[in-house]
Amino acid sequence: MEISRIINDLEEFNQISSDNELNLILEELSEFSPEDFIYIDYVGNSKNLDIMELFRKLVNRIDVEINEGSIKKKVAIIKSLIPIFQKGLNEINLVYFFIFLYANSRIKMPIYELVRKYDLNDKFDKILVLIFEILDNYKIRAVDKVLSRYFDKIRVRNEEETLIAFLKQIDFEKDSYLLKFGKYSLPIHFYQMIDVLQEHNLELFENLLTSDNVYTLILIIKCMSFNQINLFSTNHNKIKEKTLLCFLMKFLNVVSKSRKNPYWDVILDLSIRLYQLNSTLFKGLMDIFAHDDFFNEIMGSMFCKLPKEDINVLVDLIQLSDDVKYIDVRSKMLDKCMECENFKYFLKLIYEKWRIHLLNFFKREEIALNILCTDFCNFIVAYYFYQYDIENLLNSMKNLFIKLKNLDSEWSKDIIHHRNKFFVYYSELFILSVIYDYNNLNDDEVKEFYNKFYEEYFLFKKFLDDEKENFLDKFGDNLLGKS
Repeated sequence: MEISRIINDLEEFNQISSDNELNLILEELSEFSPEDFIYIDYVGNSKNLDIMELFRKLVNRIDVEINEGSIKKKVAIIKSLIPIFQKGLNEINLVYFFIFLYANSRIKMPIYELVRKYDLNDKFDKILVLIFEILDNYKIRAVDKVLSRYFDKIRVRNEEETLIAFLKQIDFEKDSYLLKFGKYSLPIHFYQMIDVLQEHNLELFENLLTSDNVYTLILIIKCMSFNQINLFSTNHNKIKEKTLLCFLMKFLNVVSKSRKNPYWDVILDLSIRLYQLNSTLFKGLMDIFAHDDFFNEIMGSMFCKLPKEDINVLVDLIQLSDDVKYIDVRSKMLDKCMECENFKYFLKLIYEKWRIHLLNFFKREEIALNILCTDFCNFIVAYYFYQYDIENLLNSMKNLFIKLKNLDSEWSKDIIHHRNKFFVYYSELFILSVIYDYNNLNDDEVKEFYNKFYEEYFLFKKFLDDEKENFLDKFGDNLLGKS
């Protein structure tokens, strides 16, 4: 409020002069070209160090004077910056306007009050159009190989795959950097440019968020708050799928790391809309956040809201992992959809996908390294729990014991094929043993099968490394009870 009052009553402070030291810094900055400000941190910009040093001095000078708290100091700073603002608009000069935006990030003068006070509406509109054109056509001049892989060839490769690969590199959590591990960072006045456009020309801002330029989308969305994204997505039903993907990447990179998720409904809605618009891009999101707790909860809620034909598509997009350390993460999805109408239908689809996954190991040339429960193990347990009665469960377990016992008598084309068959049978039997234990069963014939098989321990020794025998111990506990 104090800054606004100073601006409105500036004539009352005629006795106070502008800040001489700040004036000198502003004069030196005004000698650079617009390109120097746009590509300020581009590694090929030979003036990079000079302009950054001047910006450092600019910020330090303003901070020192403003933090002192006196009206006189604030008036001096404001009197130095207003002429730069006026020149920028009167001359339609981006250099002056960029300098003002950078400086104003520290003092936060209400821009439209200046526009109104000095009757610069028409000039301000022209500046906003220029800002829009800069952002809408922005391209990073990447010279290092890592960045050029994503930028220079974005139209050459499959565009959707390239977008996913590009987004994987983005660190949305760090506001000062455009790319994780990249050399390019985002200058402060870019944030100011975007804020000014959003506040004073919503139509142009909305056009940026429907841009086909990936760089523009990233720049804009990095600068938007979650509330701004929420408002925009709520009020604009026809958002392009690329924009939705970028919105979700920001939410999931930042919000999902927090224990509190105030944007649950927003993220769920955006996820459903992205899937419905472009399942390929949504699959990319599923792959990136496959083992993220929060996203798995979102997926579980999606299965409750979508019709069966969409559930078929989503299950088809899921990638099973044989790394059982992710079982608890995937169970977040299971917990979210357990009470919904589609639950048993969803379980059946996951089970069928898992069965195909197991059977494929009969044909593969790579060796199975452990039990093949996959990260969806608890889904398979749940499927058997709901689908099998006790008699079917016991019969299935006995049949699998027989298959394992006779494994050395079966033909196998090589040791890999032989080993993989063992793990396929053993994996299914292990999961059934979990149901057996849960139901507190005590079947003498199953115990006998297990004891005979355990005596022929050489089968296990051939295929289970010592460090992985915890599965064998758990298997025994399930069937015989914990000792």
